[in-house]
Amino acid sequence: MPSTQIDMTSNIRQLRAPRIVRQHVQNSPQHVRVLIADNNSAAAESLRSNLACEGCLCEVTSSGEHALDVVRDLACDVVICTVGIQGASGFALLDRIKEIQPELPVIIGTSSGPAINAAEAKRHGAFQCIDNLRDTSRILSCIIQATVDAQQYGKARAPIQSSAGSIDQAFVQESSAMRELSESIALVARSNTPVLILGETGTGKERVARAIHAASARSSQPFVAVNTSAIPEQLLESEVFGHVRGAFTGATQTRRGLMQEAHGGTLLLDEIGDMPLGLQPKLLRVLQFGESRPVGSDRTNQLDVRVIAATHRDLGALVREGSFREDLRYRLNIIPLTVPPLRNRRQDILPLVAQFLGEAKARNLTSPVDAFSDEAADALVHAPWPGNVRELENTIERLVVLGREAKVTAADLLFLQQRPTGESWPSIDNSPLTLKEMNRRYLRWVLAQTNGDKVRAAAILDIDLSTLYRWERPKE
Repeated sequence: MPSTQIDMTSNIRQLRAPRIVRQHVQNSPQHVRVLIADNNSAAAESLRSNLACEGCLCEVTSSGEHALDVVRDLACDVVICTVGIQGASGFALLDRIKEIQPELPVIIGTSSGPAINAAEAKRHGAFQCIDNLRDTSRILSCIIQATVDAQQYGKARAPIQSSAGSIDQAFVQESSAMRELSESIALVARSNTPVLILGETGTGKERVARAIHAASARSSQPFVAVNTSAIPEQLLESEVFGHVRGAFTGATQTRRGLMQEAHGGTLLLDEIGDMPLGLQPKLLRVLQFGESRPVGSDRTNQLDVRVIAATHRDLGALVREGSFREDLRYRLNIIPLTVPPLRNRRQDILPLVAQFLGEAKARNLTSPVDAFSDEAADALVHAPWPGNVRELENTIERLVVLGREAKVTAADLLFLQQRPTGESWPSIDNSPLTLKEMNRRYLRWVLAQTNGDKVRAAAILDIDLSTLYRWERPKE
């Protein structure tokens, strides 16, 4: 009989590898930053918890595109990923990571399912291949080896630039709106004041937060991001503020929480408008006094962390509804930054198209697509882009993958103007749509634009996959 997850967790303390990791971490200026990219959220969270207990700073994602954003931003030292994440076949994500950062160590494996061909994984550039990603001891040993090798051969983590030049490189800014935003980021980065980033879904709010951190004096310290809408309410308090052993059923060991992991650096609370009302006073205390208390503890921890919050929702409306504290909104809204929607920065569309075309071509080497006709370029500039930059990037990817000619024409972009087949919108007077039905119809439209790719659709809609499945198959 295989041991249970609780048995595995409790036995980790008896292994030699974790002790070595702790020694390595203590001798380095900051903790090893590990990105865990896995479709199996339960397995990924279990691994994250085990590695965090050994001093690693872990970020978990089930999205290949989000993983690539972290890699582009030099925000991790080691990547642990599963084969086939985000619906890609074989080693697609590994190949894309290696295109962006060839020297970044990538540990590849599976949480479940058939074993991986180690030789093939190495040919694709994997640092190490581990069939069972529940083998925390072996993973820790690989992390040690990866970081030691990087230091030995001069491949250690590249420092994040803290100059205005790094901000200029982070954004396409032909438009005055983006130039003003970049100037604001440079000013905001010089302080430790909380920042509230506002903007529609897909505009790049997390990229703004990372740019603020990278240009700040905290750039050498951790950047930790958490989507408050992606974690069940009953787990969110423990995830953010930590817990002590025995605080609740299943709390077999103490957990520091993301606030402590971000100590000295920056914590991004994405979708802050979805934070449960009961947890908001704890966040307010962090902002006011720099202290927090783990679940089940009678001791208060002092924190040095800059909090950046982001949302696409109207916090003022949430305050009026009674679902968001007004004093917390005032405390977060000291420095508001608004990321403009793509329709308000159309001068940036063609430079973004050129950037995304180059990236998509690098991922799809056999595609003949390498240019857009004048008519197609004009159609892209004048499209509504409800999904903003994220939708534009997905559109270019679709055109490159499905393209059969060297040049994209306006006829290839007709899908931007089409609704899903058979959809109709009844008059409010005759048969008004419920919110659930509107969600379901809009979901079908987004799925049509992404060729049925549910992970991308969830990213465009800024919802979890579980929410997407619930919208797709609502209970009768």
